Amino acid sequence: MHLPQHPFATAITSQDIAERLQKSPHWEDRYRELIRLSRQMPTLPEEWRSVENEVFGCENRVWVAYELTPQGAMHFVLESESRIVKGLLALLLSQCEGQPPHALVDKDLLGALSELGLAQHLSTTRNSGLTAVAQAINNAASAALERR
Repeated sequence: MHLPQHPFATAITSQDIAERLQKSPHWEDRYRELIRLSRQMPTLPEEWRSVENEVFGCENRVWVAYELTPQGAMHFVLESESRIVKGLLALLLSQCEGQPPHALVDKDLLGALSELGLAQHLSTTRNSGLTAVAQAINNAASAALERR
């Protein structure tokens, strides 16, 4: 079974998300925008919610599932039980979806959180969890390269 499709990195780019968040002057408004983004995230099918795909070190349960497309691009679905985390994952997803593995091995996926003023409003455990998710994406890209 293949992972579900989603609009991130195609119909909704990281630039689109940045513009939406920058239009929101207050943290509470940005928080609501992240929740709106979370509603557009696909649900990860149960068979992909495995121990191998779970990211440990997160405040809420999070899964990073991926597959390599026939064109050699990474297709990710990121899942969390928390709506705010799912919205933050949308920002990460918009930066990594559809990229070739070599472009993601060392990619800094967390820089956007700081640039958009989000990192300073997140708890230490939430920041640690997002760091673990970014590392899982980098590791998935490395694994995809090794399998080639």
